[in-house]
Formats: sequence, structure tokens, C-alpha cells
Amino acid sequence: MTRNNLTFSVLTICAIAPLTALAQRDAQDDHAGHIHYINGPRADALIPRPGVELRRGGFALLVIDPQADFLSPEGVTWGVVGESVTENNTVENIERLFRAANDAGARVFVSPHYYYPHDHTWRFEGALETLMHDINMFHRDGPLDTGGIDGSGADWLDRYKPYINDGRTVVVSPHKVYGSDSNDLALQLRKAGIDQVVIAGMSANLCVESHMRNLIEEGFEVAVVSDATAAAKLPGYDGFEAAFVNFRMIASDVWSTDEAVGRIGAARGELVNVSGASGIGLDGFDPVSFFESETPVNGSPMIRAEHAGATYLFATERSRDKFLASPDRYAPQYGGFCSYGVSINVLLPVDITTAQIRNDKLYLNVNAAILEKFNADFEGSVSRADGNWPGLFEAHAE
Repeated sequence: MTRNNLTFSVLTICAIAPLTALAQRDAQDDHAGHIHYINGPRADALIPRPGVELRRGGFALLVIDPQADFLSPEGVTWGVVGESVTENNTVENIERLFRAANDAGARVFVSPHYYYPHDHTWRFEGALETLMHDINMFHRDGPLDTGGIDGSGADWLDRYKPYINDGRTVVVSPHKVYGSDSNDLALQLRKAGIDQVVIAGMSANLCVESHMRNLIEEGFEVAVVSDATAAAKLPGYDGFEAAFVNFRMIASDVWSTDEAVGRIGAARGELVNVSGASGIGLDGFDPVSFFESETPVNGSPMIRAEHAGATYLFATERSRDKFLASPDRYAPQYGGFCSYGVSINVLLPVDITTAQIRNDKLYLNVNAAILEKFNADFEGSVSRADGNWPGLFEAHAE
């Protein structure tokens, strides 16, 4: 070895060694005990995990190709993707994400895959493009013709239809090969003020990975939900394994569905009527006692539980345990704000003496006179309050 080569080798080792040690140290600090899901639990790699801290109103769930040809046993690709879909529990996990986003009031976007008759006249194609055209995958008779979609391989999986067809989900124009360069996804996300995207759907090493790459190149912060996708498995070729490596090396984070559901829920924010800095709800009265006693009972500061941004006190441990088993049943409606106030689209304080149980729910009002007005048209007041609460929550939640 020449002196110049020796010098270069020494300098290279000196440069790389500290970087490697730093990466391993940071990885061990940041990822200790973290598990990702790929063919079962797997210890995380010793590479940085930047993470994504979801911001309420700034993130969206993106589901790619939630269509029958990929996710139904009757779909044309089930013979090659079915094993991976089943291993990852993909169908159920995608539905859990839809539900979590719906519960959190988060934006949802769907990027579908359709092929129209003119797409079948392409003069050249890649390997799997050729296969998809050959098996008539995602076929539609035309962009202006919706006949024949219902129940076809291009249709949404039935269990997803209540979420996708809810009037709020944004279904962008179809992508034509794998990525979102050929549709209006980035435009729709930008116009909605979204800069963080949680990705799920099909297929992992094709459309999901391509969307991830495109969005990152467009400046979005991206997390991929690894067990809410799947891919073809063929002898010598595992599409999911290939995709997972790139998810981990390229995206800001890779989550399991459990982790994603928790993060989406936490990003919802809270809007609850509490007593000052103490954060005590219901003025310290035991919430279960409203349902079980003629008059509410004061809770003990020693017996408490947290729920939806408030700390509730309980008279007994039994009462606390009942609350924790079903907190949404016992917590006051509309975050403990005046129910009549919510029905006219304003947030007002409450007088605990106005508490009443109607239809097995706890309602509070600002004073006796307002309680009377609320009860004069109870069903109408509740209907208006139910309609107004999401908007009030969006405007005031923290």
C-alpha cells in the first residue's frame, strides 16, 4: 500500500468511526425497546428515527388503493398478496386507522388506482403494469362512467365504504402507475393545509412506497404504518420485506397500527370545562354518582382518574373503576360545558345543580332558567348541540 493510500484509509476510518458510534449511541437512546412489525416483532435498526409529532389540523391519514382487487379473497391479486395481507392483519388494521381518524376528526385522503380503456393501449409498460393490465385489475369503463364499479375489483372494500363515502373523505384523482406524480394528491393536501401524512394501504413496495417517496420529495413529513399494508410474496421475492427496509430508511417514522391509533387519538386535542389550573372536572363531584344517586357526591382528592383532558375525583375506588371501564358513558356531554350554550354554538360555564341524566347521558347547564329552556325542546336542543360540538371542538380544542 502506498503512503497516499495509507493516509487516505486512516483518514476514512477516523471519519467513519465516530459517525458510526454516534449513530449507534443515538439509536440506542432513541429506540431502546422499540418494536416494529414485519413478519412478527422485530427489534428496531440502529439508525436515527426522527419521529413525527402529529399536529392537530396539520396531518392527514392517506389510504392508498383500499380496493377489492387487493384486499378481498375474491380480488384478482389475492393469490400473491393474500398471505402478506393475512399475516399483517392488513384489512382490519386499515379499518382501525379509518376509525381512529374519524374519532379524532382528522382529515382522510384516499388515492385510488383505476385503469380506463385508453390505459390499456399504452405502448410500453413495466413488469407489474403488464400483469395488472393482463388480469384487468382496477378496471373501469371510463372516467365519466361509474356503472359497474359497485362490487367490482375496482370498488372499495365493503367494510371501508362508511368511512370513505362519508362526505368528508377526499378521494383524489387516480394514480396511473404507482406514485402520486400522476394525480392531484399533493395539491389537495396543500390546499387543506396538510404537511404531515400518515400512510397506509396497498401495495407496500409499489404504490405505498412510491407515494411515500413522492410526498417526501414534495416536502411532506411522512410516517408509514407498516402493518396496515402488505405486498406480493413470490418464490425468492418478498415485496413487503423490500418495502419495509425503505420505509425505515426513508420515512420520518414507521409505526405499528397500535402506535398510529394512539398518536392519531392524542393529536385530537381536548376541549373540557375544568376548574382552573387544577384541571378538576365536574367541580370535584364523582361523575358516577350522578348516575347512581339522587344527589351527586363529592369525590376524594386521593381517588382520581384522568380522561379527555380532565381529572375526575371519586368517592370510592369502586366508582373510579366503573368510570375507567366506560369513561365516555359517565363523562358529561360536550366536555362539561353548558348544553344549551353548545346548542346555540357558544361555550358557557355550568352550575352543577342543573345536572340531569337523560337517555343515560349527563347534561349540565349554566343556570336553572337556561336548563328550563334546554328541556323545553330537549330533543331539538340535543340535536343542535350534537351538530355544533364538532365545530366548537375544532375551533377551541387545545
